Amino acid sequence: MRAILKFKWPIFIGLLTLTIALFILAPNLAKQAEEAGSLQLPSSADSQKAADMLEKAGASEDTISLVYPLKKPVDAAMKKEIQSVVDKLEALGKPVSAILNPFESKELEAQLVSKDQKTVLVPITVDGTFDEIIALADKIHSDILSKNQTIYLTGEAIIGNDVNQSAQDGLKKTEIITVVLIFGLLLIVFRSIVTPFIPLIAVGISYLLSQSFVAFFIDWFGFPVSNYTQIFLVAILFGLGTDYCILLLSRYKEELLAGHSVEDAVVNTYKTAGRTLFISGLAVFIGFAAIGFADFPIFKSAVAVAVGIAVLMVVLFTVVPLFMVLLKDKLFWPSKQAASHKDSKIWVAFSKVSVKRPLISMLIVAVITVPLLLTYDNDLSFNTVDEIDKSKESVMGLNAISEAFGKGDSLPIQVLLKKDGPIVNETDVTYLEAISRDIEKIDGVKTVRTITRPTGEIIEDLYVDHQLGLMSEGLGDATGGMDEVKKGLTEVQGGLDQVTGMFSTGSAAEANGAGLAQAAGGIGQLSAGVGASTKGLDEIGSGLGELSASLKEMSESDSVRATGLFIPSGTLSNETFKPVIDRYTFGAESGILLEVILDYDPYSREAIQTVHDIKDSVTRSVIGTPFFDAELAYSGVSSMNSDLYDISSKDFKRTVIIMLASLFVVLTFLFRSAIMPLYMIGSLLLTYYTSIAVTELIFVNMLGYDGISWAVPFFGFILLIALGVDYSIFLLDRFREESINGLNIREALTMSMAKMGTVIITASIILAGTFGAMMPSGVLSLVQIATIVITGLLLYGLIILPLLIPAITVSFGRGVWWPFRG
Repeated sequence: MRAILKFKWPIFIGLLTLTIALFILAPNLAKQAEEAGSLQLPSSADSQKAADMLEKAGASEDTISLVYPLKKPVDAAMKKEIQSVVDKLEALGKPVSAILNPFESKELEAQLVSKDQKTVLVPITVDGTFDEIIALADKIHSDILSKNQTIYLTGEAIIGNDVNQSAQDGLKKTEIITVVLIFGLLLIVFRSIVTPFIPLIAVGISYLLSQSFVAFFIDWFGFPVSNYTQIFLVAILFGLGTDYCILLLSRYKEELLAGHSVEDAVVNTYKTAGRTLFISGLAVFIGFAAIGFADFPIFKSAVAVAVGIAVLMVVLFTVVPLFMVLLKDKLFWPSKQAASHKDSKIWVAFSKVSVKRPLISMLIVAVITVPLLLTYDNDLSFNTVDEIDKSKESVMGLNAISEAFGKGDSLPIQVLLKKDGPIVNETDVTYLEAISRDIEKIDGVKTVRTITRPTGEIIEDLYVDHQLGLMSEGLGDATGGMDEVKKGLTEVQGGLDQVTGMFSTGSAAEANGAGLAQAAGGIGQLSAGVGASTKGLDEIGSGLGELSASLKEMSESDSVRATGLFIPSGTLSNETFKPVIDRYTFGAESGILLEVILDYDPYSREAIQTVHDIKDSVTRSVIGTPFFDAELAYSGVSSMNSDLYDISSKDFKRTVIIMLASLFVVLTFLFRSAIMPLYMIGSLLLTYYTSIAVTELIFVNMLGYDGISWAVPFFGFILLIALGVDYSIFLLDRFREESINGLNIREALTMSMAKMGTVIITASIILAGTFGAMMPSGVLSLVQIATIVITGLLLYGLIILPLLIPAITVSFGRGVWWPFRG
């Protein structure tokens, strides 16, 4: 530290210059987060496989939709207006690739116009980047849609953009509120105009440097990034950095009051509080570095905080000592007695219970936490729409679709079957119906649409029994034709008999005269009759031949026996089938699409379970079919949420194990005890589960949300454990110091609680306040994360840490140092 003090100005100027240079040169972190998207899935996820499959096949289009909510049933004038809009959209060109006109056919009208005729949907297929789609949406609003009519434009891309925008708006609010809040709290704590500027300067430099480093790492090394990255950097660096500054400044004040010179006070501060600071920073660093082992990019994006912690530690060990030496005791001007150095009366009172009556103390903690823990149901929500304001156009459009067509119709699940070559032929396609029927049997599935059932209902003409009925009618017609031929031949026979009679009974003159002419006429009639009979026989023969060929083809088709369907050769290449083939195939007919419409809300937990059931069903259904070796993938909101559930669950378990194991090893080494880290971690786990139970009570039981946002438990756990461990380190490292100085267990605990109580209470309030700055962000997941962290920090700093930790420590006695010393 003396060496740092010796070169304090060159170090400070170098850091400041580096900060300014990197801030100017670094990429825009907010833009990088926006480009990364609000949802990023690993390549192993089924929905990501589907996206990759469609992209390789040149079919990675997205769909946005115009939604017309009408006050009265659609009439001719409205149909004409919608046709005009469709024409203008078609004229736009790229990125618009296709538009479904709801009035182009009865089948489309049945799908795109609600039953009450008061909601009309115009799907627009777009093939472009995220920015191009958003630009297109803006252009449609400004150049095409009527300003005098309510028309919503919605879709996954537009909803995603609204989520990104809400996050960025929330970040701006959080930054401003955080700085104002911290400055105000520090004014109250230190009662000094000067002191609050020191943490803000130190943390400000740390934040700007960290943000620049992270932005460069994203460009250079593909560092993970999301909307959470910048917000967490702000909240944690400002909150934790301020806490660390309070720890250092409080100890510095204590050293000055003990009569030490300024330089000695600084050196002693960093020998004692600096060691605590290093341990705390290392623990937090490990906590966030552990996130790097997650698979999910959004989770991994919080690893940027580890970079921020490393930078913060450098700044706290270089910049803060400069101001200590530079300002001396004027650092606390005009206050002569800063509140932060006084013994904590609250914690002194707590110590009388926890140190002297440990069982009573444990019972108090149990009475507070256990009832809350028993209410916890782990209800999770995957509804991205909840993240943004319900007044947003994209949300209103989605809700209008759900109300008019059913929640499942708004965002169907897509099942993709893909081979290397063409797979669309009359024999194989029939097996799609067997797969569709199996899917349709699943609880929660409303209907399935694909080539054999483009409107959700099987095409009647494809059923073998229907075709046999038609063949029976054909045979009936053939039988009738045979009767007609028989009748004609009978007439021929009668005519011949008549001619013969003429020649045998007439006189010679008559035979050579008028009788001969009459006979000639009769023979002509007979010839015509024979000709007609021959033609009739030819037609019957031809018809019977076609019927025979169809029956032979049907008898030789394995799919008839397996599916009950038969598609005659050439049917799928027929012009009338082209729209169906275009809609339900991709990649030059090497892939087939099935759309599954649910009875449930696509964002619901029930929909996620249904996706799992669909995957199991399809895997079973393709066995023994031509699609057995096809590559399977699943897309759509429900499929993505299913992947989110699976990935987030696995990541949560893996990251928790790695994080807690790493913390245990580090704390064991630094505290020279294997017992102390165990109950430190245990107390934090108790705090986390109590806090998330409180959050669930607030948002699910009281506010009526479906559940806690899926990302919240992960981030809430990482943040609370990583930050909460600091406060136990603050207390127990001071306890270690007092024990080394000769005090017994009870005395060392009482002294530590008196000295550290105010620091910990102040730090927990400031850090809780920092996360409280997320509350006005308007982003639900951030508000819920903030609720967990605020509840946890206050619960830990005011109840669990002063009551439970000392009680357990006293109960172990000298055994608390096992196995290193007893």
